[in-house]
Amino acid sequence: MNKKIGNIFIVLIVIILMTGPLFSDVLENQGHIKRLTYSGNNSVHYPCMSDDGQWMLYVLEINGGEEITKSLRLMNIDTGKETELFLDKNKTAPEPYKDISLLIGTKPPILSGDGSVAVFVLSLDQPENILDHYLAMINTDGTGFKIFSFPIDVLQGKDWKTLDFKGNEWERISHYAVSSDGSHVACVMKGHLGPVRYGNASAIIMIDTRSEEKKTILAPEFNGQQWEWKTQPSRPLLGGGWAFGISGSGERVLFGAQSSDDKLDYDLYISDWKGTRVKRITDFQDRWFSLAEMSQDGKKVVVYYTGKKKQGIGTYIVSSEGFETEYLKSPFSPKVEFFDLTGNGKYILYKHIYDGVFLDLETGKGGIAFDKNTPGYISGLVPMDFPRFPAFWGPRIANHEGTRILLAGIPEGKKSPEFFLLRFEPK
Repeated sequence: MNKKIGNIFIVLIVIILMTGPLFSDVLENQGHIKRLTYSGNNSVHYPCMSDDGQWMLYVLEINGGEEITKSLRLMNIDTGKETELFLDKNKTAPEPYKDISLLIGTKPPILSGDGSVAVFVLSLDQPENILDHYLAMINTDGTGFKIFSFPIDVLQGKDWKTLDFKGNEWERISHYAVSSDGSHVACVMKGHLGPVRYGNASAIIMIDTRSEEKKTILAPEFNGQQWEWKTQPSRPLLGGGWAFGISGSGERVLFGAQSSDDKLDYDLYISDWKGTRVKRITDFQDRWFSLAEMSQDGKKVVVYYTGKKKQGIGTYIVSSEGFETEYLKSPFSPKVEFFDLTGNGKYILYKHIYDGVFLDLETGKGGIAFDKNTPGYISGLVPMDFPRFPAFWGPRIANHEGTRILLAGIPEGKKSPEFFLLRFEPK
């Protein structure tokens, strides 16, 4: 009997020694979860958190029976007090769409890092029914509402009506990113195709929201029959163009674009604010960048890649100085599909099966951010999760330090998620 116990003891020691390196890479999280929203028969979407973790911007969909009305809301996370910043159909569009109501668009709204400005897209209601046509911003105290339209530079001075364009503006805002103080906004635009359909056109437009000056840094020419790209990089919308971000100062903009005449050759680029220095930072030569984010200091880029180049599907750290990539692994899984990069560039958040997981990029150690044993966890129809966003969109669901994280869960008796706050204290 003693010999058998001794053998078991030896086996246990071997297991501990073999798994020791794994456990040494795992950090503890002393966290708990608090419910933030109580929407009743309505539903909540697209939360965004300020850098200090004090404020949350989100969209409330109000169920009016046959009609859904969207409301843009700002919440003080500590007190729960809310302010409505914009409501569907409360304002009308500027010329040339005068008297047409404006609706909150389909893209997630963004709260500036300092919590002072909300930036969101607006769609045109019937009869035009053009999605995400304008960019809007409003101070979070309810003042300073602005609407930005985006004329296509190369159509200025041309008789665009005879070319069957409905208007001389870019049709849709595909993506946008906002600096920490809301003074710089970068937008990826989709061209107005018109009934003749001249092909896919796109551009990147920078806005100084204080002076309201706009600058186009990447766009095609229009020769009267089609759009022409005369320089590289080009087409910052297709493929890698879905990866998009901005540094905290607004001085650096991250985007994906076509790198050569080969339509499958895409990589990531960083441009300065003036567009005078555009630098390629990856050499994947592939279009499958599904998500990318930049730390607020502009020095670190994290990208989720779904193609077959390099080490294949997974998350990579990319030097903003160019071409140095590191494939990330975690103690929990060989592949990492990240949801968010904290503003300080220290943590990424991702899912492993049903658990929320974090990885410390400085130490390589990871841990459980939340699971069913975390105090406040809601066991609803589906497991709690990080909030879901449209494909290719980089949400900010954590504060700058990564100590507060937004979650979504379905409480008992509801069919749609509510938002929750996870207090995150890795040890």
